[in-house]
Amino acid sequence: MDPFLPEQVQMTDTIVSVAFDKAWRFVEKDPLLAHNLKTVLHSRLRTFLESSISKGERNVLNLANEAIRSLRAELAPSTEQQAACTSTAI
Repeated sequence: MDPFLPEQVQMTDTIVSVAFDKAWRFVEKDPLLAHNLKTVLHSRLRTFLESSISKGERNVLNLANEAIRSLRAELAPSTEQQAACTSTAI
């Protein structure tokens, strides 16, 4: 038997949606993530949010912040990459 009731699933979907909107307002303007495709950012952001939800997090602000941190850790260029690009460009 499925442990989630339809109301719980709907509430979880709502929390993910609200957290996504909060996080996206930051992500879409983040210069460290600007080099990524919007579809990739959307997909990875949702994956990180759903992962946190599955671990029990329900606070929208915590969800959004953790997803942003994870997204930056995965997709933002490292400082070594940025230094290489800068030194190559000079």
